[in-house]
Order: sequence, then structure tokens, then C-alpha cells
Amino acid sequence: MNQNLFIYGSLLQPFATRIGRYLQSHGELLGDAYAPGRLYDLGHYPGLWYDAGSTKRIYGQVYRLYDPEEVLKELDRYEGIDPRHPSENEYRREEVLAILNGRPLPCWCYLLNHPPDGLPEIFCGNYLEYLEESGPHQDFLGKV
Repeated sequence: MNQNLFIYGSLLQPFATRIGRYLQSHGELLGDAYAPGRLYDLGHYPGLWYDAGSTKRIYGQVYRLYDPEEVLKELDRYEGIDPRHPSENEYRREEVLAILNGRPLPCWCYLLNHPPDGLPEIFCGNYLEYLEESGPHQDFLGKV
């Protein structure tokens, strides 16, 4: 099973959320990376619409998971993924290509499960940069 995970939102370092600490203790941060697509504001957190052909970049980080099966089960719960009702989930977990140190790397990633029609785009593609301007996101991160 693929051990790599691309993250772009509330799991990023330097956040000290419960689930972020869990990820940090169950994986090794390989470094900053990016993936092609668009980033959207879902109200309190972001969502990625992956597009392999896009020239836009979504900035994040890549972790190598020590036990991917265990960690991904926990992250699936956090992301609200119910395998019994996949069409109702806000996110889906899928393998994508992220660029780490100039090289493509297959990674698991949590992607928007439905087209982002009507959602505001985070044009900078960088959640850490966007967060500085977003009170609702900062409030949410203080609660998770």
C-alpha cells in the first residue's frame, strides 16, 4: 500500500490540532510539495479539486506514513468518509501525483467528492497564506 500522503489544509504543520499531532506521531514529514488543481473555501476548511492537467498549484506537505492502513482509517474517520455511502461524502481518498523536490510522487490525498460549483476559490493555492485572512478558519482550527 502506498505510504505517502499529500496534505493541504488543517493537517499541515505548524497546526497543533489533535489529528495533526496524530499524523505527526504516525508519519515522517518528507517536505513541502504541490499538486495540480484548485483549492476552495468550504466555510471553515479547504477542499482540493484535483486536476492533473492544471497549471495551478495547491501547496502542501507530504508525509510518509509508518502504518498506512491504520493511519488512513483514522484519517478517513476524521474526513467523514463513510464507505457505505460514498456518494454522500464531502471528500474521497484517492491517489494523486504530488511534486516533491521537483519529482512526481504518488500520494494519497483527500479530494472534494463533488464539483465545487459556487464555492469560493482560494486563488493563492496556499492554505497557510489564506488562513491569515480567514477568521472562520482560525476558529475552526482552534476547536479540532
